[in-house]
Amino acid sequence: MSTGNIKCIAHAAFKCKNVEETVNFYTKCLGCTVKFTLTYKEWLAHLNKQEAETGKPTDPGYKKHVEELAAADQTWITYIDLGNDQFIELFHPEGTTDHGLTDGRLNFQHLAIEVDDIHAFTDKIRANGAPIDTEPSFGLEYTWQMWSHDPDGNKIEFMQYSDRSFQLVGKN
Repeated sequence: MSTGNIKCIAHAAFKCKNVEETVNFYTKCLGCTVKFTLTYKEWLAHLNKQEAETGKPTDPGYKKHVEELAAADQTWITYIDLGNDQFIELFHPEGTTDHGLTDGRLNFQHLAIEVDDIHAFTDKIRANGAPIDTEPSFGLEYTWQMWSHDPDGNKIEFMQYSDRSFQLVGKN
């Protein structure tokens, strides 16, 4: 029976300057896999189907933009699989509209990813060429933390929970 409670983060979505470079970071440096990709051709077909089913037209300027990208056979979204049904959604630079702050920045702080061994993981991704912004340290909330960033500058916190981590046992 459904209780209507949140289960976990399903995915974090990022607009990328260079999707190929960012996909390589997540797959080659961090060891994740590509779950699937969606193309603009597929998105355009979906928009056309929605229009036919609902009778409501897509914004003409947006549709023209999608048609141009579909004609160029561009990938729209690449889904990166983190395991345990958690994903990172990477958008082609033309694939999103900025719903950001007035100075052009998006209001994104960081992505946190749980790992099973923070020290081994740090060594592995360092050997794979990932930047290490901070070495592993034990945080105030009794959780190991290490920081990196992807090619677009998105901050990534890697965490290893301990048996005393506030995330698991709360704060007493």
